[in-house]
Amino acid sequence: MGDRTGAAIETLEYVARSPTRVRILETLAAEGAVSRDALQAEVDVVRTTLQRNLDGLGERGLLRERDRRYELTSAGALATSAVAKTLDRVDAMVRLRPVLERIPAIELDFDLEGLVDATVVESTTANPYAPIEYHAASLSDAEHVRAVLPAAAAKPLETSREALESGAVFELLVTESVAETLRTEPSVADTFAAMAAAESLSVAVVADEVPFYLGIVDDAVQIGVHDENGLPTALLESTDTRVREWAVDRFEALERRATAMDGAE
Repeated sequence: MGDRTGAAIETLEYVARSPTRVRILETLAAEGAVSRDALQAEVDVVRTTLQRNLDGLGERGLLRERDRRYELTSAGALATSAVAKTLDRVDAMVRLRPVLERIPAIELDFDLEGLVDATVVESTTANPYAPIEYHAASLSDAEHVRAVLPAAAAKPLETSREALESGAVFELLVTESVAETLRTEPSVADTFAAMAAAESLSVAVVADEVPFYLGIVDDAVQIGVHDENGLPTALLESTDTRVREWAVDRFEALERRATAMDGAE
C-alpha cells in the first residue's frame, strides 16, 4: 500500500466527518441536478449551514452549481461512491466489533468482506446468555453440526442431545479441559453421557489452543468469543461461501491432529 496523499486524507476527512456533507453527496448522486431549496428540505439543515457545506464541497471540486441547481462533478461521483463504500464497511466493523475485537486478524485468514452481512448476537446486561441461547436454538433443527468447543454449556448440550435423537450428525472437537468437564461436571456430564451413546456423534480432543468457538451448523458458520473469565460475550453467524470454506478447512485441519475422546468414539 502506497503513501496516502495529504489531499486524499483531507478530502475524505472533510466529507466523512459531517453527516450533512455525506447526505448532500448521496442526494446528488441519486437525484442528479437539485435546487438548493430541494437540498435543504432533504438534508434538513438551516440555509446558512447548507450553503457553507455546498461551498466547501464545491471548493474541493466535488460539485458545481449550474442554472441555480447543484450537481456532482465526475470527481464528486467517484468520491461519493468511495465514501459510501467506506462507511458501509466501517458500519459493518462497528456491528461486528464485539466478536472481531477479540480475535487477531491472523486467525481469520479469509476475505473479511464475507462477514459484512453476518448476524451478530451480543451478551447484554438484560440477557447475558443471548449468544448461548441463539447458538442452542440453531442446533434444535440442525442436520449436520461440526464444532470446535473452547467450553461446554448445559443448554447447547441438551439441545444437541435432542437433535441427535432426531437423527442429526455431530462432530465435535474439544480441548482436554473441555473433555474433562464433559466427563465430570455435574451440570453437563449426564447429558453428555446420553449423547455419547448415539452412533452419529464423534468427539475428538485437540492439543491446540482453541481461542474461540467455531461451529458449522448445516450451511451457516458461527464464531463465538468469550471474556477473560470464560463467559460468552458475542456470536456471529454467516452463510457466506468464503467464510464456510475457511471454516471447513480450519475444522478439518484440527480434526487431522485430534485424537478420539475415550468413551465417545
